[in-house]
Amino acid sequence: EMFLAMDPGMVREKIDGMPTTEPVYGLPALWVSSAKKEAAELSGYTVIDPESVFITHLSETLKRHADELLTREDVQLLVDRLRKNQPSLVGEAVGTGGDVSVALLQRVLRNLLKSGIPVRELTAILESLAENASKTKNPNTLTEVVRKSMSRTITELYKSEADKIVAITFDPAFEHQLTSSLSQEGGELTLNLSADVAMTLNRAAADAWRSAMDQGREKLVLLCDARLRAPLARMLARTLPMLPVVAYDEIVLGTEVESIETILPQENGAPVYAQT
Repeated sequence: EMFLAMDPGMVREKIDGMPTTEPVYGLPALWVSSAKKEAAELSGYTVIDPESVFITHLSETLKRHADELLTREDVQLLVDRLRKNQPSLVGEAVGTGGDVSVALLQRVLRNLLKSGIPVRELTAILESLAENASKTKNPNTLTEVVRKSMSRTITELYKSEADKIVAITFDPAFEHQLTSSLSQEGGELTLNLSADVAMTLNRAAADAWRSAMDQGREKLVLLCDARLRAPLARMLARTLPMLPVVAYDEIVLGTEVESIETILPQENGAPVYAQT
């Protein structure tokens, strides 16, 4: 039987094995035989049996694709269930005269699930939508508004065991440079960066994330200005889907934030990351 051995950053002595990639975080790992399992553990590797690897990978895959699995019928059932407990809210928001259609609610819930945000608090989500859907019907804009009303959920979701938010942050000068490049397109904010800066920013974020993972940090977010959150999340979704992008105002006031990596500007405007 083979076991997956991962280096959490504390390995004292390297061992031989078949190189592979850990499926959830994409970190380098080794397949080792059962004969080498004990030696790997003694050397400081985290050793996992193949069944656990499969179950973890499956649950992560389902989590990542939960948005695609949420049908219109599912959303209608959620609304019908909520109507029994909150008839006035549902009638006002989703009723014939309401601003929130089931289709719009589905789009917002899908956006939240795609970002890994649980949608159990349907009452709070619907209240936020009912307040704002008269101003815009853009589901992405409304998702950002709903996220702000879910700051407690978001904070609890990403808090470390030490009750802190562990984050990659931007140097203030570089963050200002990024916000200055924002423009409105179809009612949404978009980052207007050169291909070089965009590519280097992606690489800097990936390097910072990898460095944090090597330090054994399990919960990590990229923390940024609220205006940058959505365009940055869209930009990093392909290259770093496992790094949540969170706005400062989505973290409950008084929560301790530990910035362990900072992305700095270079003289030519391209970003480079530096460990704090």
